[in-house]
Amino acid sequence: MRQLANAQATTRCWALALALVLLQACSGDDGLPGPEGPPGPLLPGVTGEARSLAVNFDSVRIESAPQIDFSVANESGIPYVGLQAGNVRFTLAKLVPGSNGDPDRWQSYVNRLERAGTVGPGTQDKVQSTADRNGDFVNHGNGRYSYTFATDVNNVTEPLAVSYQPELSHRLALQISGGGVPVTNAIYDWRPADGARENIARRDIVDTANCNQCHGRLALHGGGRTDTRYCVTCHNPGSADANSGNSIDFTTLVHKIHRGANLPSVVSGGDYVIWGFRDRPHDFSEVVLPQDIRNCVICHDAANPATPQGGNWTQRPSAQACGACHDDVDFASGSNHGPTNLVADNSECTVCHSEGGFVGSVAESHAIPARAASQRYQFNILDVSNTAPGDFPTVRFSVTDPGNADTPEDLTQDPAWTNLANRASRLFVVIGWNTDDHHNTGSDRSPAQPISIDALTTATDNGDGSYSVTSPTAIPATVSGSGVVALDGHPAADFDGDGIYSDRVPVTNAVQYFPITDSSAVARRQVVDIANCNACHAQLSMHGNNRTNEPQLCVVCHNPNATDINRRPADPATTPDGLTERAIDFKHLIHGIHAAHVRENPFVVYGFGGRSHDFSHVSFPRSPADCAACHIEGSFTLPLASEVLATTVDTGADPLDPDDDLNISPTAAVCSACHDSDLAARHMELNGASFMTPQSMIDNGSVTETCAICHGPGRLADVESVHANP
Repeated sequence: MRQLANAQATTRCWALALALVLLQACSGDDGLPGPEGPPGPLLPGVTGEARSLAVNFDSVRIESAPQIDFSVANESGIPYVGLQAGNVRFTLAKLVPGSNGDPDRWQSYVNRLERAGTVGPGTQDKVQSTADRNGDFVNHGNGRYSYTFATDVNNVTEPLAVSYQPELSHRLALQISGGGVPVTNAIYDWRPADGARENIARRDIVDTANCNQCHGRLALHGGGRTDTRYCVTCHNPGSADANSGNSIDFTTLVHKIHRGANLPSVVSGGDYVIWGFRDRPHDFSEVVLPQDIRNCVICHDAANPATPQGGNWTQRPSAQACGACHDDVDFASGSNHGPTNLVADNSECTVCHSEGGFVGSVAESHAIPARAASQRYQFNILDVSNTAPGDFPTVRFSVTDPGNADTPEDLTQDPAWTNLANRASRLFVVIGWNTDDHHNTGSDRSPAQPISIDALTTATDNGDGSYSVTSPTAIPATVSGSGVVALDGHPAADFDGDGIYSDRVPVTNAVQYFPITDSSAVARRQVVDIANCNACHAQLSMHGNNRTNEPQLCVVCHNPNATDINRRPADPATTPDGLTERAIDFKHLIHGIHAAHVRENPFVVYGFGGRSHDFSHVSFPRSPADCAACHIEGSFTLPLASEVLATTVDTGADPLDPDDDLNISPTAAVCSACHDSDLAARHMELNGASFMTPQSMIDNGSVTETCAICHGPGRLADVESVHANP
């Protein structure tokens, strides 16, 4: 308390002195600036709240126990004096050079022995690397701190003998967390023998920013570990989980987690479980990476200056890295690796896995042919005519090769477009309305689906590389505003060279708007950015590679009046959720899928062929409250745009007539997709929402949501603030 009082008194003195200086400066004549003086002492700091902290390592010394002097400041650069001993912990590891083809590896000096307990199948005690947190911590009261390790690195003999080698690169990592202090990880790489920080050996494989593309903010072990450079100091080859027997080396652990449900060991009936803090099991057997597992560059980016060793996966393959994903391979015996492909050590990997090697390079083995082939095609909507009410629209389009001077594709002769029997070739023209909020009323396609025209069987060849189709259905006389036309589908390919074009190539869909009664076309509002989707999905392609990289097409079919009634069994007792139909409105569907793991009730949708898709296993890799992960700025604030329609949950007696539909009011349709409890529903209803209302009652004001009173911009529970990235 005396230290705090002294710091506060000193702060007041500094503030008074600063005020006097400013007053004197204002009272005199402006003069020429004098020479820059020497740097002054750190100002007495603040103990109050800080949004973020920055750490500077002032001195790092290793004699016996490492001694660290460091400074901490808040986001404004003001020294932060509020750290306590319980807020800090350190790790220390050396970078051991690899031999016999082994990659370089981090080895922690601070280790413990985890006993195999009564949980899990593990039967042997295992060494685990850990943090040093019981040393001597000193708060100097001015934003400067000192810490002396409890570990004597010159005498590490148990549970694992680790020799101190000052000539090797070392990494010191600091974690600040707990007690309301902003979580901070700080890294210090150097060579103790001469203190060098530049031109030393490094192993920077993955940038945390790459992880955060999907995870938002990587925060593990209770939220305190946020930097992969910190992670590797503990998750090194010397660490394992005693309760499962599994390695928790970062290389093995991260690859196996991300392959999860598709690990050969899991597919064959096993599981992948790690027992963590207080022996709690973490079952990764249902984890599904939302993109092709072969897309190694999503994590390993050799072009990133922060990861100069990011290309090691192509040049230095190892049994540890490869065997993590291919965990049915026994490299020693050759099982599932070819009976003669025995691997004595990692130096033998590049005999086969290299450019010119027996099976080609590692990069070639992880190529994604469909993604590479997709760059050869571009869908183009060239013109839309006859679009007034009562007209039959005509759409002129082409498919070109952007890598070959936009040469047009021959849709009548090229095998990429003529393999129709096995559905490998597909190209459809989609026409919908209106762009206030798509509903497609009058299209005669239930429920609320757009006109869909098979372009490969009905299009007219215009002889100039373009083709035309005319809609068999007229735009209804009652429709106003603007409409939309889209091209979706995929060409066929023969990736394995067997002469059969059976592979589907995803191609970015094309979307164009046209006027119906508007003087010029008005686009539908944009809510999400495909770049945000692809931060996780890399190339979002759904429905058999027909719908690719274009959310503005998705909403034409997944509109407020659409449900899955045509795909579901008639008897709700045979469905996992007991429903007769489920809303597939995009604003309800996407939230329900991505928040499936926090919902109280299963989120089940029936799709093509009457197949049930239960999304209960989906686990969004970041906080489901992080709306900005998908939404463009300002697109999820309240109130919603007035033209947003309610979401149909009961299509009534006539699925073609939206007037007899029962709906969830618009805002509740979004919020209840995640907040699906009875209590949440009652809260929404008390504030004007309805879960069974015709659209007409919303239109005439009988049903009026008042959500924006509390959840609007600047209000008590502003959606944008409550759903900010934590």
